[in-house]
Formats: sequence, C-alpha cells, structure tokens
Amino acid sequence: MANAKCALGLALAAFLLLGMSVAASQDDKSSAQVEAEKNEVKNFVLTADKLDKYAEAVKAIRKVQKDDPALKKQMDDDNSKNPSNTIAGSVATIEKYPPVVNALKSAGLTPRDYTLINSAAAVHMKKAGAITEYPDSVLPDNAAFVEKNYDRISKIFNSASDSSDTPPSK
Repeated sequence: MANAKCALGLALAAFLLLGMSVAASQDDKSSAQVEAEKNEVKNFVLTADKLDKYAEAVKAIRKVQKDDPALKKQMDDDNSKNPSNTIAGSVATIEKYPPVVNALKSAGLTPRDYTLINSAAAVHMKKAGAITEYPDSVLPDNAAFVEKNYDRISKIFNSASDSSDTPPSK
C-alpha cells in the first residue's frame, strides 16, 4: 500500500511538473515553443475514452517493464538522470524505447497523447491535497473531469503495481 501511495505521488508530481515546468524551460526553447506547449496542455480535453486508453497504456507499459527488467532499469535511470521539462522532451524520452511505444499504440495512444494526458490530469494533485490551487495550464473542463473521475484515476495508479513500484516513466 505504501508503494502504491508512493507511485501515486510520483505520478501526480509528474503531472504537475510537466505542466508547470514548460514555462521554466525557456532557456532550452524559444518563448513561442514554450507557449505553444503550454497552450497545447491547456487545450487538451480529457474524456472517458482517453482515460480508458490511458489505463490500458499504463497496464501495457507496466507489463513491458515487468517482462524486461533491464529495460525498466534503463528507463528509470534515464528518467532520473534526464528528467524532461517539456512535452517534446517527454515524447522523445518515450520514443527511445520502442517496446513502450508499441505498448502505447496497442492501447490506442501516441507518446504525445500519453504525455498530454499526464499533463492535463495535473488537477488530480489538488484533489489529493498536494497543491492548493490549479496551475493556469489546467483547463477548467479537465478539472471538472478529474474531480468527477477521481476514484477511477486513483485506481489506475494504484493498480497493476505487480511489475513496478512506480508509474511508467515518461
């Protein structure tokens, strides 16, 4: 149970950090690119269908990591050494691992969709008490969607921990 809570906390931190750190990465990208990513996150609408696909993607990625512990270690090491602060960086990290890309595709998502869902669901952190206010990158409709589906989203991160104590790297 503690591992599941840790996994949920890490996933939620990733949600918030990606959305908020897009603006912090201006040294690496032009202001226009940073603003475009911020707007993409803000305008990405969460739906039940996307959440279903995301849940399947999480399961598929965890299976890939369970079946290939060396790949999981490599992903964990890469993610800890080179955490991405942008959507493009997160997508590039995912794309370095073809088995993960295939797992996402089997769930009906692209690496970009997976990353955007992570970002759009940052509002989950407010419900969990990790933040007090929504970042300005959170679309109000997404906030309402996450509030309505909080229990289901929590279960996505608390389930399938059989292959990993942390959510899939991004």
